[in-house]
Amino acid sequence: MTEAKKEALGLRLWRLFLRALPLIGLTALGLWLWLSGEKPSVDMIKEAVRTYTDDKPLMVALFLLLLFALKSVSLMFPILVLMAACGALFPLPAAILIATLGTALTLSIPYFIGRGAGPDMTVKLQEKHERLRELRALRRRNEFFLAFLIRIIGILPCDVVSLYLGNTRMPYVKYVVGGVLGFMADILTATVVGMKVEDRSSPWFWGAIAVNLLVAGGSTLFYTFYRKRHGDEDAPEAEQSEE
Repeated sequence: MTEAKKEALGLRLWRLFLRALPLIGLTALGLWLWLSGEKPSVDMIKEAVRTYTDDKPLMVALFLLLLFALKSVSLMFPILVLMAACGALFPLPAAILIATLGTALTLSIPYFIGRGAGPDMTVKLQEKHERLRELRALRRRNEFFLAFLIRIIGILPCDVVSLYLGNTRMPYVKYVVGGVLGFMADILTATVVGMKVEDRSSPWFWGAIAVNLLVAGGSTLFYTFYRKRHGDEDAPEAEQSEE
């Protein structure tokens, strides 16, 4: 390679590095939040976006998806805060799309970790979280409905359910579509709350919170009624279901 070509290649690599620098900074910030245990807020995320991205929509979206990915392996990233941040940073249709993609990412990473782990993971998870045993009858009737319901009622940590359903081989499409639909009420209401977070007197802000509480309460009542009606039909679950 001639000296001129080396200089041209070096210049291109330097320009590429400069273009990637904001994303590198956001990635470092996301990793720092994850490792330090610092809980991000909507205001913190907005400030980070202003500092590192110059409000470039693609960079902002990638940063939010990075936080959703980190949330999948950390309890320190509240998913509702990330959804609200989408609403604070993007127009509502784009915010809903990014929050939906981010939720699917959050659900997918621990699912595949569980899928690749040994069968003893299911036993250990059930020993630590006895409520997983409540899913057996529901899983046997309708896997898609289980993936939907367990997310909308939120009786178990998101990552625990993902690890469990991945380890017990629930088909991925049923799992992720049902799970995202189960989170859809949270996605819609949290993005609206984020959109109106600086105008808390807005009826949209309080209306979204009220809708979220109604959905949560209604789904919990439904699950309680369902368990009372079908609890006597529980039987041992086939832990390894075929795709």
